[in-house]
Amino acid sequence: MKKISILLAAIVFTTICSESFSQTNSKTYEVATWQGFRTAAVSYTFDDNCPNQLPVAIPLFNEFGFCTTMFVPSDWIKDWSGLQTAADQGHEIASHTVTHNNLGTLTAAQQLIEFKNSQESINAHIKVHSCITIAYPYCVPGNDSLCASFYIAARHCQGYIEPKTPADFMKISSLTTGSVSSIQTVADFNSRVQKADSLNGWCVFLLHGIDNDGGYSTTQSAVLRAHLSYVKEQDNTYWVATFGDVVRYIKERDAATIHELSNKPGAITLQLTDKLDNAVYNYPLTIRKALPKHWTSATVMQNGKKVEAKVTKRGALRYITFDVVPDNGNIILKAAKR
Repeated sequence: MKKISILLAAIVFTTICSESFSQTNSKTYEVATWQGFRTAAVSYTFDDNCPNQLPVAIPLFNEFGFCTTMFVPSDWIKDWSGLQTAADQGHEIASHTVTHNNLGTLTAAQQLIEFKNSQESINAHIKVHSCITIAYPYCVPGNDSLCASFYIAARHCQGYIEPKTPADFMKISSLTTGSVSSIQTVADFNSRVQKADSLNGWCVFLLHGIDNDGGYSTTQSAVLRAHLSYVKEQDNTYWVATFGDVVRYIKERDAATIHELSNKPGAITLQLTDKLDNAVYNYPLTIRKALPKHWTSATVMQNGKKVEAKVTKRGALRYITFDVVPDNGNIILKAAKR
């Protein structure tokens, strides 16, 4: 079993990163590298709003309980209602600029319009859900600092698996799929997520056309179905999430600090903080703690609300695992009554 975690000692305000579990005790907390202590993250991103993405691909991903990211050129959209429905189902609607022009040919002033107007248009049409990420048309980056003033991350197309923390959030690598790429078969897809598993990394797929709908580099839905079935069967290994949610998780995870406020015989109170913008960075992190020896189980509350928690046993120790949002109030662990 792969052991991946970031070790955070309570009472200490510095984050200590580790690729394996250290000796733990009742005052030690672990933040999962990927949600649920899975060993790899996978994101499926769609470009260009091709005809079969909404009617074919989105229902397919819904069937497996997976969410995608749809990078849309805002001037190309004719069915905002369909995109709103997808957003309400958990899919991310993100920017692919306004006109899908090659950013490398544009001035800074022109790029500003592409970045700003696209985000504003998406936010105006897609209610409740904010546009926070972008994908570069033709895989050509623009002005990084200008882009970063609007988006928390940008997707590029370098073709490699990202490590657990990307070197450059404005140039996140992705792997193009379909008829003009090397990822066409079920085995091709599966081998890429397996590679991410071996690296404890993040695999970002880039899809366009579906089932010969006229889009670029068509991917067959039958291939996708078989691949998604494989990923679903490996639920304890692969965390499938939108591009934006994975970015938020990474940044929160790497900035996280756990401060134990009190440790009493029947209750432990702690805080999880990250010093990031809470309006954007509000995604739950997975935490694990070894319970005190006399605790057989426990409940978890954050900000007065019950949090789903799971108790597992490893050797002589019992661990409790739960998801909590940074800067969202005190977290209280209470010993379960016998």
